[in-house]
Amino acid sequence: MHYHTIVIGAGPAGLFAAGQIGKSGRKVLVLEKNAQAGKKLLISGSGQCNFTHSGPIEHFFTRYGDHEKFIKGALTRFTNEDTIRFFEQAGISSETRENGKVFPKSSKSIDVLNALLMVCKKCNVEVKYNQGVSHIERYDGIFTLETQDGERYLADHVVVATGGKSFPHLGSTGDGYRLASALGHTVVEPRPALTYVTTHERTYCALSGISFKDAGVTLWHENKKQVERHGSLLFTHKGLSGPVILDATRWMMPGDQLTVNYLYPMTYEMVRDQFAKEIPERGKEGVLTYLKQFDTLTRSFCETVLEHLGIPNDQTCARLSKKEREMLVTELTRCTFNLSGIGGMNSAMVTAGGISLKEINPTTMESRKQKGLYCIGEVLDIDGDTGGYNIQAAFSTAYVCATHLAK
Repeated sequence: MHYHTIVIGAGPAGLFAAGQIGKSGRKVLVLEKNAQAGKKLLISGSGQCNFTHSGPIEHFFTRYGDHEKFIKGALTRFTNEDTIRFFEQAGISSETRENGKVFPKSSKSIDVLNALLMVCKKCNVEVKYNQGVSHIERYDGIFTLETQDGERYLADHVVVATGGKSFPHLGSTGDGYRLASALGHTVVEPRPALTYVTTHERTYCALSGISFKDAGVTLWHENKKQVERHGSLLFTHKGLSGPVILDATRWMMPGDQLTVNYLYPMTYEMVRDQFAKEIPERGKEGVLTYLKQFDTLTRSFCETVLEHLGIPNDQTCARLSKKEREMLVTELTRCTFNLSGIGGMNSAMVTAGGISLKEINPTTMESRKQKGLYCIGEVLDIDGDTGGYNIQAAFSTAYVCATHLAK
């Protein structure tokens, strides 16, 4: 049982890489710890699988936190258009929905998984299930892999595509980190990403389910500005969520502070000047009525803001004091939330952290520590924004690895 390449993990990265290597006629084996392939892929996009994004590939580069330099080459070599074309050739038509998200036209993630498995089958890739790898060692240029039930396999090359630690009940329990670490790799501490946050403030918890299409969010750590983002924001019964929060959780930790601008792109100064000019002119018009001129603010939200600030709902603009006006401007453009927690691995869509990118060659995905070892997909210290960017990164890194091994 000696193979050219053994791929550990039958997720999108592992299956895609295996299929591409198999096209060259190489003998390829995929070892999967679960009883079936792609368990996490099947639940992605609420079971519909948002497998890439339709935007220009140049827009992808900034969607991976601080890791643009590492991922840029892979994304350029296998783009989102290449991904769409790959599935079309496998018989899976796609459709682009809101915000550029690309889904299979059938809206079924199982079709995406079956397409990957079909390519593997056509290329004579062998897939074995219930084969969790417990140990890897390399001697005299050959890798020996031992599984938890005592099976042993030999390979010239090994590809680690085990994913991260998010959704551990689906099998993502950090096995790749353990295997890579045993072979000399540094693992950046894994942490949840693309998840919700909980806050100490409960002012808006009663508005759970209300969202803002384009709110501005600034993250502060020890009173230092860390990052500014804008996008859809959602109130939850415990705190905040929505894409603008999900995408920024890679940088967040309990104790940090968020300021939210519900009137983005208007700034604090712009709103302050507008209120100072207009409110005194409104006379007997109610403050609540005045606030409703802003399309992004719902009545229930405005009522909650006024109640929180101690301003009666029937307060007229003429009776609004300068202090109350300043409080209102601050609450609408610099609303402060103190983070009490970050959603755990059970709710995180992806894992931030992972195998250090400094130890991986981005042009081949080969380890700089262990010749013949390759790492692809979410097991690496790279995580993308919500919207199909993570699965695209899995395909792109897998393609770079596979084209190198196929030679």
